[in-house]
Amino acid sequence: MWNHRVVRKNHEDETWLGIHEVFYDAKGIPHMVTVDPVEVCGETLEELEETLNWMLKALGKPILEYDDIPPGGE
Repeated sequence: MWNHRVVRKNHEDETWLGIHEVFYDAKGIPHMVTVDPVEVCGETLEELEETLNWMLKALGKPILEYDDIPPGGE
């Protein structure tokens, strides 16, 4: 299972928020996250709207910390 989530990522002296795809294990615990934030793209306007709606839903969920999610789905 996966969804879009807001993820806080620290780099040197800066902190950034971005919308990432987050993948979960069978217990619903995040176990993998995209390295970079995802783009909004699609083949139709309807697909763009659907992706944007998923991203808007992410804004209503708690922010995840990038460093708390194991790299590479370990």
